[in-house]
Amino acid sequence: MPLRGISVLVVEDDRDHRDLARDMLTVLGARVTVATNGEEGVKRLIKDGCPDLVLCDLRMPVMDGFEFAREVRTHSPCRHVRLVALTAIRDPVAYTRTWSAGYDAHLEKPLTPEKLEDLAARLLSGHGIVGGPTYRVGHAVPLATQREDGKHR
Repeated sequence: MPLRGISVLVVEDDRDHRDLARDMLTVLGARVTVATNGEEGVKRLIKDGCPDLVLCDLRMPVMDGFEFAREVRTHSPCRHVRLVALTAIRDPVAYTRTWSAGYDAHLEKPLTPEKLEDLAARLLSGHGIVGGPTYRVGHAVPLATQREDGKHR
């Protein structure tokens, strides 16, 4: 189990996506807690303490993922937690916005066990995030070394 002992908070308003992420992470060995929006996610961090990793959807009611990240990075005791934007948004502007909000990586939906395993290995080992904090999982090269057309520099 590649994620044995890793604690993960999944912040996702869509029940199917939330359950899928929880189930995949659990099968990989992670201890998983969930929240249905950013506000609930912040409350979870305060109540449960800092996980090793947070996967957070960007588009949610009550408090979206951008506001959640800013709140975690500025006011939370977990300001150093690894934050991952979990989203179907595939737009270079979104990658810039996630980085600006404080995310460490951008994980594109649909989720797969391979994407989750790769993400955790790169973020939690401290390797593979070259040239800046944003790493787009599902691609072999960090964004900082890709041109806008997706080819390598």
